Amino acid sequence: MTTTRPTTIELETRSAREVVDITERVGALVTGTPDGSCHLFLRHTTAGLMILTGEEGVPEDIMDILQGLVPPRAYRHDSAAHVAAHFLSGLVGPSVHVPVQGGRLALGEFQRIVLMEFEGPRRREIELRLLAES
Repeated sequence: MTTTRPTTIELETRSAREVVDITERVGALVTGTPDGSCHLFLRHTTAGLMILTGEEGVPEDIMDILQGLVPPRAYRHDSAAHVAAHFLSGLVGPSVHVPVQGGRLALGEFQRIVLMEFEGPRRREIELRLLAES
């Protein structure tokens, strides 16, 4: 397997909690590439990357469910909202790996790549690295 040089996707989130669909941006960057996979890594600890359905309302419902997992309490590190953002980032994770076939993302019919913002608005960077089959 060979690896391409990383590309950075930069984006600005607009609100404290937000689901940002980045599928089209990622898809444009892999167009025409050889078969293999696309690895995305978020360089932050208060947001995460997921693959979700693009069906209306589902991303917002998932965000609400995730927010409901954080118990109200006194935290040692910082404000409750900041600690919650770190927890949710760790739970969701900083990366996703998507197959590439025929120069396109090999996602399922309803799958979308999303950034889950837990403490915005912020400037976010995602490293994209293509791994081509030998």
